[in-house]
Amino acid sequence: MADDGPSAFGTESASPFALLARLLADQADVVAGLTAEEYSARPAGFPGGIGPQIRHCRDHVAAVVAGAESGRIDYESRRRGTTLETRRSEALATLRDLEKRLLRLCTVDLERPVRVVDRLDPMGGRLEFGSTFGREIAFVVSHTTHHNALIATMARALGQAVPERFGFAASTISYLDRLACAR
Repeated sequence: MADDGPSAFGTESASPFALLARLLADQADVVAGLTAEEYSARPAGFPGGIGPQIRHCRDHVAAVVAGAESGRIDYESRRRGTTLETRRSEALATLRDLEKRLLRLCTVDLERPVRVVDRLDPMGGRLEFGSTFGREIAFVVSHTTHHNALIATMARALGQAVPERFGFAASTISYLDRLACAR
């Protein structure tokens, strides 16, 4: 395939599935650095803890993975209040499994149409609309990055060190790298 310039996911031909798998691997690294108590704790000033953030991200990634096969991505099929929210060992196993499943999707056509189910209004019902697989994987990459930023803030509030750029958007990292090179 000829290089026609920047792809929808950057100037390098990085698979969005590999990028999302990397975000989950980064999550797993942060979770591995926590104690079981820290993983299930509710840091002061936060409405929830790291465990529910991991579960929430898992639900979105799992919806995309399932949608690769079915052609339907249901973001409303969530399993709240599960042991994934409180058991660090389960979180690590789940994240590693999703990483592997994502890496097997690298051949999925990003332009492929999909049906998406979501709830946009808390007072309204579920909506179903059309999208593309590429658009939805881009959404889940951005969504996971956002939640990684929340996880980083909570981990720091618990006294844990996290990688400096964990939870930073790709555009922010690119900007910081350009600034560093300009100096």
